[in-house]
Amino acid sequence: MLRQNKWYPFLLSLIVALLLAAPAKFEASEKAVTRGEFVKQLITTMDVDVKEEVKNLTFTDVDSELAPYVEAALRLGIATGKTETTFAPNEKITREQAYVFLIRSLQLRDHYSAEKLKRFKDFPAVGQWSQEYLAAAVELDLLKGYTDQTIRPHQAITSSQVAAMLNRYNTNIEKITFIHTNDTHGRILYNDKNGEMGFSKISQIVNDVRKKNKQTLLVDLGDTFHGTTYVNLNEGQAVVDIMNGMKYDAMVPGNHDFNYGQNRLLALKNMVQFPIVSGNIYKDGQPFLPAYTIKEVAGKKIALVGLTATDTAVKTNPAGIIGITFADEEATLKQIVQHLKGQADHIVVLSHSGLKTDEKLANSVQGVDLILGGHSHDTIETPKKFKYAYVSQAFEYGKAVGQTNLLFHKGKLIGVNGFLYRDSSNKQEDATIQQIVQKYKNEVDETLQQVIANISVDLDGERENVRTKETNLGNLIADAMRSALNTDVALTNGGGIRASIPKGDVTRNHVLTTLPFANTLVKLSITGADLKKALEHGVRLYPEQNGGFPHVSGIRFTFDATKPAGERITNVEINGQPLDETKTYTLATNDFLAKGGDGYTMFTNGTIEFDSGELLSSIVISYLQNNKPIPNVEGRITVIGQ
Repeated sequence: MLRQNKWYPFLLSLIVALLLAAPAKFEASEKAVTRGEFVKQLITTMDVDVKEEVKNLTFTDVDSELAPYVEAALRLGIATGKTETTFAPNEKITREQAYVFLIRSLQLRDHYSAEKLKRFKDFPAVGQWSQEYLAAAVELDLLKGYTDQTIRPHQAITSSQVAAMLNRYNTNIEKITFIHTNDTHGRILYNDKNGEMGFSKISQIVNDVRKKNKQTLLVDLGDTFHGTTYVNLNEGQAVVDIMNGMKYDAMVPGNHDFNYGQNRLLALKNMVQFPIVSGNIYKDGQPFLPAYTIKEVAGKKIALVGLTATDTAVKTNPAGIIGITFADEEATLKQIVQHLKGQADHIVVLSHSGLKTDEKLANSVQGVDLILGGHSHDTIETPKKFKYAYVSQAFEYGKAVGQTNLLFHKGKLIGVNGFLYRDSSNKQEDATIQQIVQKYKNEVDETLQQVIANISVDLDGERENVRTKETNLGNLIADAMRSALNTDVALTNGGGIRASIPKGDVTRNHVLTTLPFANTLVKLSITGADLKKALEHGVRLYPEQNGGFPHVSGIRFTFDATKPAGERITNVEINGQPLDETKTYTLATNDFLAKGGDGYTMFTNGTIEFDSGELLSSIVISYLQNNKPIPNVEGRITVIGQ
């Protein structure tokens, strides 16, 4: 036995060095793999959707062919550069580095002890930074040591070793895949300009994934049946036919899926060939929908639990949800998880509650593995791990589609990874779904393409503008409302304005796309005090985007953004005169706000003098047809203290 004297560390290091310097003979003639080559092979093995062209990569040493793979590896947190400006794609990658990249790609849920590496003779040569990664690789049967019980971490990895590694990756790691859509808002058509893939391209993505992995579920996270004229004019029937054709497995309703009213949503539920689930919606104290559905995949029972945002109460027309309440998501989910014990192996939440709520749930509700979300229109490039669950969300309007994978080793859930698909020229359309889309497009286009006016300026309805400031389109809509009812003032919400209108010929389609909601024009009598409260409410979240941001006519007001919410309004004029809080004014607004929508509860204190029954879109079409003046951004709203 070697006595552990002062020479022991030196001799151990010498032995390790000799082992590393003496690779097997068959490796001597093999090609060593470079960092760039390895990243490309790994990203390809993962089936990641890479970009066609990458323009913003900071590395100066990555060519255009490799750039999409390097960009994907960076985006998914798999690889890093050597420096801020270099990736070193032609540098040989060591076995240690390669296994670190591989393990990062799995996004493991647990930590692995470096103790598992101590059975290898050259364990001391493994870097402190990589020990947990390599320990995981050993535990998951991805890293096989040499017959002489070494790892050789600093040896350049060869092409045959990479092939064997990636083969073990495909063989040892079982995958249940979720393809998820959210907040499509009726964007059934392909729109190259906006990057909206449309359901035909999305369907082909699903087809391709299902061919590669039969253990695939297709789910939707809400705000699906409503949003463009192509679905609004048939009250969601087009979406039903498309989703049935795509064979969705489940969906959760979003707040805007109530826009046609609760009875229509129930009718749509009966038309679809998959469950619509939500556990926190109650009608007169009874569950409105099933709370969950259980799918058996690869011998595992996966519970899909639905949750709908509690703020649906103020983010859909109150008239459509009479008698309906939305229970707290966290309390509801805890009850459902408890109920599902013994019934399901894994719980996946289909959430239309927004990212902040999803993150809170992922940190507070034990027993949930994954939360697929919508409502807040967030972009999560790869699932994020929190205390108990992972969270993902795929942007909006079909501009992205999520693929999220539950990863298993020997039947145990070990991690969750994934990525987003985006539009590209190599993505094809599913001909069967395109036939359905085209059928509805043809039917609606006959009505929509009628030119109703010609305008000489662009009307600004961009989301980030109408939710934060005065725009000429917001002014025009408010003027049209006020003119139609001959009221003192008018107020409408920025969240109801969904698109700009370009200068030139204006069609019905332009206006209906801009004002897609079935809101009618209402005349209210309201006190000056409540009118001021409404303005305070409308600017309370500034500078954050806010669907309740007010667009006005007959009103000029100033607010101080540095003051607390509720104390911001510094001056209000009504048709050139100071606001009298004791006076009663007539107000033109939409029925959504009149009934307390977007949190404008002060409007319910007023008296509805007249509900015209006229759609807001029809009022604007009439205004444009009569060649009424188009207002500028003229200082109706002034912000100070920015």
